Amino acid sequence: MAITQARQGSHRSSQPTEEELPTAVGTAPEFGVAHFDLQDVTSGGICYSTNGGFRRFQSGGDLMNLIWVTNLDMVPKQLPSLRSNKFLQTKLTTLAEDLGVELTGFKQVNGVDKGGMVDVARVLNHTRDLVVAAYPWKAPDREWNKPRLSECIAELLPSVERSVPQIEVALRGAYQSWSSPQMQQKMMYDRGSRMIYFRRNRVEHALDIMRTPLPTSGWYKQPFLDLDNLLDAGQPTLVEVAIEWRNADADTVSLIAFGADAGNTPHIRRWVSQIELTWLLKYARISVLSAYQANAAAPLPAQLQLPSVIAGDPIYQLSIPHGLVAEAHWAGLARPQYNRMKRQSEVTTTSVWYRAMDRAISFQMALAAKELGGNVTGYGSGGVQVRMENLSVQQLLEVADAVGASHPCLASEVVGRERGDS
Repeated sequence: MAITQARQGSHRSSQPTEEELPTAVGTAPEFGVAHFDLQDVTSGGICYSTNGGFRRFQSGGDLMNLIWVTNLDMVPKQLPSLRSNKFLQTKLTTLAEDLGVELTGFKQVNGVDKGGMVDVARVLNHTRDLVVAAYPWKAPDREWNKPRLSECIAELLPSVERSVPQIEVALRGAYQSWSSPQMQQKMMYDRGSRMIYFRRNRVEHALDIMRTPLPTSGWYKQPFLDLDNLLDAGQPTLVEVAIEWRNADADTVSLIAFGADAGNTPHIRRWVSQIELTWLLKYARISVLSAYQANAAAPLPAQLQLPSVIAGDPIYQLSIPHGLVAEAHWAGLARPQYNRMKRQSEVTTTSVWYRAMDRAISFQMALAAKELGGNVTGYGSGGVQVRMENLSVQQLLEVADAVGASHPCLASEVVGRERGDS
């Protein structure tokens, strides 16, 4: 995990001090962890919150007052205190694995709550404190009322991008968030296999995505369709293409997953952004059918950049809560915006460009994993999901280095010592 531009002298604590936290922290809802026995909101389970401790609940209707982040894939709108495991970009079970604990682990030692749910709740509430400290909240109780943290943050950021009706169709055609390749033919693993998600450092990935120059103004229909002109980074383009996969083998074409988004039926995409066009040319013969070009490109406006409390010090890259907020921030910018006048979501140039850069980075990770013998099932958000033969820890670390992933966090050892576990 690379940490760049290290400062000289002492580092700040990764958690804001009480003086740095605004008064809104006191009114922001507490986060709790709720683990349902079944994937059903009517089933019971175990929940934990810092103030309430552990308790057994009979159904989701018993969980009130706090924001309860659950292990459910979906939660009904009729229970506004519940959040699905999609509230963060990272599932609760994955977060627990990052901490080296079991989500359902709970116990009391000498009257003190301990176990995996305590550790996860601690991370969630630290994440909450960072979010409240970093953004201009006016009514935290209301503004937290979104199904995902990225949507909460996006609502708080100033809107600086106006819709351009001329390129709406092109933007929709060029947008792809997650890539879902068709799995390779069933492979035999002599030593068994496991599904592994290799992920870049979240803060580092967010900073890389948000360094991407964005189209700024003056879209026009480009009459000259030669590729040299369309690939000029100073003038971003949206290009309508016809693709012939002549320079890539079938497995690589499947891995590119052009138009194969998560949860959607694969669709025929005819539009690409300049970012995607650049790397697709390595694998395909591309005919340009039409194109739009912008007059200029510029960095993301300062008021939309990651707040300094999240990314102001390279040491923050070692913090899981800072990473969760950074990931939610760029994901919020990369999501389609809801147009209240039209009552529909609209894809923006920012969302297309950021998702295209994320896809380009994540594809390189997927390609490296494939070349190391992995069976890639999906990639995006700075990570790749791959089925691999059971490997030793050292071999897994070597694969992680090869694909550019951060090493697993060993925070469980630190957490264990803080709790006094043997």
